[in-house]
Amino acid sequence: MSAPIRPRRTGLVVFGSKIASIFTGFLFLIMMTRSLGPSQFGLWEFITDIVVFAAYPTGILCYWATRDVARGKVVGKTTIVLNLLASLLGIAIFFAFGLASYRVIGASFTPFILAIILVPLTYWTAATNALVAGYDPTINGYSLILSEPAKLLVGYPLLFLFNMKIMGVILAIAVSYFVQAAVSAYMVRRVSTDRVDFSVARQWLKDAHVPAINMIPYLLGLADTFVASLGRGGTLQVGYYQAAFQVATIVAYSTSLSVAVYPMLLRDRSETLPTELFEFSLLFAIPMAAGAIALAPQILFLLSPNYVSSSTALIILAVWALVNLSSGLLDSSLTGSERADLAVANRTRTILRSVLLKVPLVNTVGYAVYLVFIFILARAAVSGLIQTGQFVDYWALAQLALAIALVAVKTGWLRGRVKLALTPAVLPFLATAVVMGLVVHLAGTSILVNGLGTLNYGLRLASIVVLGGALYFGLLSALDSRVRGYARSVARLVRH
Repeated sequence: MSAPIRPRRTGLVVFGSKIASIFTGFLFLIMMTRSLGPSQFGLWEFITDIVVFAAYPTGILCYWATRDVARGKVVGKTTIVLNLLASLLGIAIFFAFGLASYRVIGASFTPFILAIILVPLTYWTAATNALVAGYDPTINGYSLILSEPAKLLVGYPLLFLFNMKIMGVILAIAVSYFVQAAVSAYMVRRVSTDRVDFSVARQWLKDAHVPAINMIPYLLGLADTFVASLGRGGTLQVGYYQAAFQVATIVAYSTSLSVAVYPMLLRDRSETLPTELFEFSLLFAIPMAAGAIALAPQILFLLSPNYVSSSTALIILAVWALVNLSSGLLDSSLTGSERADLAVANRTRTILRSVLLKVPLVNTVGYAVYLVFIFILARAAVSGLIQTGQFVDYWALAQLALAIALVAVKTGWLRGRVKLALTPAVLPFLATAVVMGLVVHLAGTSILVNGLGTLNYGLRLASIVVLGGALYFGLLSALDSRVRGYARSVARLVRH
């Protein structure tokens, strides 16, 4: 049982919810950076990494759940129950990593104890997200609309009234996870009418090598914070890097416009769909990246004056976000168009020879090399071979170089599978974004001056962002008929 998916409407609902969550997420980021110092902020990101490591087993179950639900199977209850049982293993993994590392980075173990609650919540959230991804991706947008404000409502009193620091952050995130999972679980109840079927679990585990390998790149991609902290023997520089990285990932929200690619390719939809949605994603991603580049110091100053030194890293990471968007869409297009898992005879052998394995393997190799470089870079900073400030910039450059290399390799695998390419239609997006970037940069340097209060500064920055968005889409609408067509399509989707 699967819901009909309309690609642009799906993308717009999810993207719209994430645009709204930009404000709530950015407000929460400001709350964290204003209440936590760089070292404590880095410690929070370090703990987040360990939660992700602990959640590794859930990917094995959720991978096949998405594919099965997208093809009409009812496995919701089985997916959720199996994941909650697997969370016991996740808790053990979290304890192991926490106990082995907290002394190395000079932290107290108390935050790690409280953060245990995030592990089963992560498993529940992952299970419901897997069902949503195959059934109806728009549900993800609705759950975000409710879970993001919940995080703010809980986080503000914990951080500013009770001054709970990192403990308050953990509790606020836990509430957000709970709300998101509960809403999603309710909205996918039509695919959760099954009885818990352990034979389904055995089938998923039989082919566990595919999702197990697919999850490794994701884990390695997040492990740079963990590796850098161990290499530096602390989390101070990680805090500076993560301030820039968290802002840059806002650009990556544009990938939400292409969330329909994977389930629709699984359902044998048009091979031209990836290119169409790639351009649609870039329509939003390019100006967001341009804005981050043009206003890098001002945005980081709003987080905390401490983080202005990470401005160069933010500029680099804004470019990385665009390249990484391309890499993610390549992954979805390649694996979504693959039919190896439908084979009846020699299913496992067929899968092993398919892009279901090739894509994660190349990602794994790339991220493994990247992590080794980050550790060497961290040790070089400790020994004084590079300056402390340069460490963050070199880290960002390494991220960008990795993304470019992965895109280059995966592009070569597209032939004969799906059509995904940049077309001249993207050039107006780039030209208009450059004009917008120059305008908002001039506005930022003249309007955003030192000495303003946080609220006044934030409102002025928000007004510049609105100005930039209006200028970008206004110019494009005047110059590009396709953009006017998109606007009419959006209007029709809103009406219906």
